[in-house]
Amino acid sequence: MKYILLFSLLFISAFTPSLVCAHSLLPAPQRVVWKKGIFSPKNGYQITYDSQETRTNVDRAQFPLEQDNKAVNSAPGRVCFSVLPTNSCSEAYNLRITPDSLIVSANSFIGFLHAKSTLEQLEDKDGCYPCCVIEDEPAYRWRGAMLDVSRHFFPISFLKKQIDVMSSYKMNRLHLHLTDAAGWRMEIKRYPRLTSFAAWRTDSLWKTWWNDGKRHYAQEGTPGAYGGYYTQDELRGLVRYAQERGITIIPEIEMPAHSEEVLTAYPELSCTHVPYKQADFCPGSVATYDFLQNVLMEVMDVFPSQYIHVGGDEAGKASWGNCPLCKQKMKEEGIADVNGLQAHLIRHFGQFLKKHNRTLIGWDEIIDSTLEESSAVMVWRNVEAANEAIQLGHDVVLSPGAFCYLDGYQDSPDSQPEAYGGYRSLEMVYDFVPDKGIAPSDRKHILGIQGNLWTEYVPTESHAEYMLYPRLLAIAEIGWNGTAEKDFPEFRQRVL
Repeated sequence: MKYILLFSLLFISAFTPSLVCAHSLLPAPQRVVWKKGIFSPKNGYQITYDSQETRTNVDRAQFPLEQDNKAVNSAPGRVCFSVLPTNSCSEAYNLRITPDSLIVSANSFIGFLHAKSTLEQLEDKDGCYPCCVIEDEPAYRWRGAMLDVSRHFFPISFLKKQIDVMSSYKMNRLHLHLTDAAGWRMEIKRYPRLTSFAAWRTDSLWKTWWNDGKRHYAQEGTPGAYGGYYTQDELRGLVRYAQERGITIIPEIEMPAHSEEVLTAYPELSCTHVPYKQADFCPGSVATYDFLQNVLMEVMDVFPSQYIHVGGDEAGKASWGNCPLCKQKMKEEGIADVNGLQAHLIRHFGQFLKKHNRTLIGWDEIIDSTLEESSAVMVWRNVEAANEAIQLGHDVVLSPGAFCYLDGYQDSPDSQPEAYGGYRSLEMVYDFVPDKGIAPSDRKHILGIQGNLWTEYVPTESHAEYMLYPRLLAIAEIGWNGTAEKDFPEFRQRVL
């Protein structure tokens, strides 16, 4: 019950910021000094901009102060929008609030958007703002959340709702796990069976479907079939929606493993060519590379993100050692074992994405001395994997399961909905120190952090939100502020 109450309070704070205490900003700014007095816009104010570019950025951010302007020449208040020095971080902003003025400074649309989010939290129930000086910028460039929409499908409206919340708390990456054994979720025009067949299964609950020994897929429209997919137009609309709120969507297309749905729809892409028998693409087959390149071309046409996630985790490689095509590929490329086959495939797609001015990112099983040099690594295991990737020259996003997997129990299991396993309280997430165990000279390779919600046991929208919040707010706090010194009671008070 206490977590249900906490979740309700979260959404009150997210969507009615006037109820938030002025000294309870989340994430906490880098530098803030509270002053006496308030700025009240009720009696009118004059707005000034230092340039047309600033005005354009402010208009894009949709400041409520502009919409409520009662300015007249004799108005007592001043609202000034200005640019920060050009060497400032693009996401940085400053606020200076006195009894007769409110000055907002940033040098980009994103910076003004972050300033707006802070002002929304500062605003009291009477529409006034406490006097203060805030100088703020993010500790990390990547402040993300991953949502697994394969195991259980969530509609565009739900994704937009999460984007709104993430934007309120200055997060900037939404990673969509679009493909896995449980269902393919993105329309690919060249391969229609991915959505007419591989997007649908015979049971709505992943747990039942996965454990029933059959794991069958179904044609779209079959009575009782569960699933769904996003059209490319829907995803383009979602990308625009996210961009307007400072969020970049990172698509994930799994390879070579977690691909049972693909290899049943198109069994010729597996080593055995037998439906329902394989989880891994055949890395020795030309057809595999053609298929994945064609898919990624359509993915890049929809998603403008610099990074494209290719999975790369938990490949069983069960048939690779006996596959004639794989044996031939190993001979041609001088590959010693099946692990080298995965490294070859991932390197190929790292080079492919680089040629298209994109950057490959994958789970930390992609780490290899031959990994394409520009590729990045999303670390889900431990700091040793992060250090290994960094020593090879790769940037990392830190997402270790011990802190950042949001599919574990938040409290005593007997008081919680069934979860995938493990215990991960709000305090445990908050205690994560991203650069712990990483040498100071190597910390420049840390892009940021990410919280992940795998949805094996999360079948509904309300359950997903229950699992995301409030723990995702700890990720937002660490990603923005850095939170080098931990004070959980103080943080918990701000969350509440």
